[in-house]
Amino acid sequence: MLFPPLGAAFLTSQLRQLGIDTRVFDCTFGTFRQLQKDLIAFQPEIVGIYSMVSLSRNTFRIAEMSRARLPHSLVVAGGPLPTLYPDRYSRHFDAVFRGEADLSFPLFCQDFFARDISRYRWEDLPLNRYDGLFIQNHGLQVNNPTVHYKEQEINSFPLPDRNDFDHAAYQKEWLAKTGSATTSIMITLGCPFNCDFCSRPVFGGLYRRRDLDLVFAEIDQIRRLGYKSLWIADDNFTLDISFLRRFCQSMAGQQMGWSCLSRVTGINAEIAFEMKQAGCRRVYLGLETGAQTTLELMNKKATVEEGINAVHQFRKAGIEVAAFFIVGYPGETITSIEKTFELALTLPLDDISFNVPYPLPGSRLFDRVSGLDERDWNKENEVTFIYSSEFDPRWLKRRIGQTMQAFAEKKL
Repeated sequence: MLFPPLGAAFLTSQLRQLGIDTRVFDCTFGTFRQLQKDLIAFQPEIVGIYSMVSLSRNTFRIAEMSRARLPHSLVVAGGPLPTLYPDRYSRHFDAVFRGEADLSFPLFCQDFFARDISRYRWEDLPLNRYDGLFIQNHGLQVNNPTVHYKEQEINSFPLPDRNDFDHAAYQKEWLAKTGSATTSIMITLGCPFNCDFCSRPVFGGLYRRRDLDLVFAEIDQIRRLGYKSLWIADDNFTLDISFLRRFCQSMAGQQMGWSCLSRVTGINAEIAFEMKQAGCRRVYLGLETGAQTTLELMNKKATVEEGINAVHQFRKAGIEVAAFFIVGYPGETITSIEKTFELALTLPLDDISFNVPYPLPGSRLFDRVSGLDERDWNKENEVTFIYSSEFDPRWLKRRIGQTMQAFAEKKL
């Protein structure tokens, strides 16, 4: 599921609002050689690189290239992984901005240019002014606390600037996959839950809602770019039912379909019907397992019965349901894994996927497992453990394959 990077779009709008000449280099459809050529031609004084778990190798490669070809440029990292491991990134970058940096990074850039600072004169900047800034080089030690912006602050942000993205390429991908040009939007931020396998380094546990007038202004912007449907990328879009209902009331009649992630709790026939009337086409549920004991190991704060209810409520309303499952969780049993396969085959689901546990940096699961191979974050084989597991991956792979085959035959 390819989407333009929204974080870069939000930062770009802040930077351009301050009058700073800014360009986004979205590498989704490009090559490293083309990026190098374009970056050198632009000659930026500051190079900011977003990094997450699956992008870490390319992040360091681009940083190394920037160092070699743009020796006078300041090279800065941001994103989930730099937030978790700023010291690791400071070996390759001049500075790291951790957490939500929508205000602090643009402010830093503004001061950098206003004071005509070079990468060798950090001491001329008020470094304690920038939330989330981490520096551990150039003879400096800076470790400013991160922040989570309040709703009032978030609603003061300009709409994301999507002008630098290759929308034709994104839309071509989506038209080929689904027949509908789709792009992403974020309406709420943060997750108040603390699932064992989840990591929330940037948005954290503070749940915040964007003003719906701003959301629908952004949807108008998206429509003008040629998109026909939305992927609502929030972790917990259906958490606040009152807010969800207001969104649905405004979304009805917009002639734009949408899909979202949803928790299984709080879903009833009424809200499912309202979502359908507002254009909701598909909901993705993290059912995870068919065993309540495993849900408790995961600290999911939900029950198997609530998951079953949510599936049925959405399907009765005419909304497609896709479900995620995790098998081979530390502490579960063969019996509980078989319950998961059974549940996946008995529910009226439109799509399913199975994964083995993936210990994300910053999660409690990451802290608990042993034998972790951190060098291997780019593995694409879903039935490969990157830590010492009590389960045989060959057996799991066979059982997942059998279950997927049975699911495909059931849908015929």
